[in-house]
Amino acid sequence: MFARFTMIVCRITIFCVLGTFLLSASFNSYCDSTFCYKKYKQEFDSGSIKSISFEENDLTKERREKVKREYFEESYRKSILEGYPAYDLNFVIIDGNRAIDFKNVIFDGVEAEVSVFTLNEPSAQLVEIKDFQMGPFGALPKLLKFVFPVPVTNTFGISLRRGLINKLKQKDKLKITLVSYDDRKFVLEMDNFIKEYDF
Repeated sequence: MFARFTMIVCRITIFCVLGTFLLSASFNSYCDSTFCYKKYKQEFDSGSIKSISFEENDLTKERREKVKREYFEESYRKSILEGYPAYDLNFVIIDGNRAIDFKNVIFDGVEAEVSVFTLNEPSAQLVEIKDFQMGPFGALPKLLKFVFPVPVTNTFGISLRRGLINKLKQKDKLKITLVSYDDRKFVLEMDNFIKEYDF
């Protein structure tokens, strides 16, 4: 029971560690009345990174038409329509008995500008993202120094814009470096699933 309370879930940024081996991968796509989704997930059986997930959300044609009809305030309507498709990249890491926070993400061979803010209303805020978005760094300094009695599961996520996705699709492989609050570098190298599954 105590172990459940000590598992920390931190939604801040993203990823990883070298030396991971693919355990399984899955891809699916579907639509509901509002969005069409593409979802990719990989699980690993070694290393600190346990899984990654990537998701594309886009408004259906019918929903776009409804937004055009029902939202009369032009700037708000434009922010919703231009904010999609939206992309979210999430990683689950277990790397010792401490929570991890990150202050920078580097996409190897690709220039990418970060937007640092909290997504409170994604539909309207997505359009404000430059290349990718991450939450503010250093929000829980005391928590980061605390040593838990069990390994900590950290979840990190970023949101990406279409322009960055197009740049990443040009690569045969993806290499992403995450810089932690204490200047450790976590590097992930993998096949380019963004290109393979045509996100």
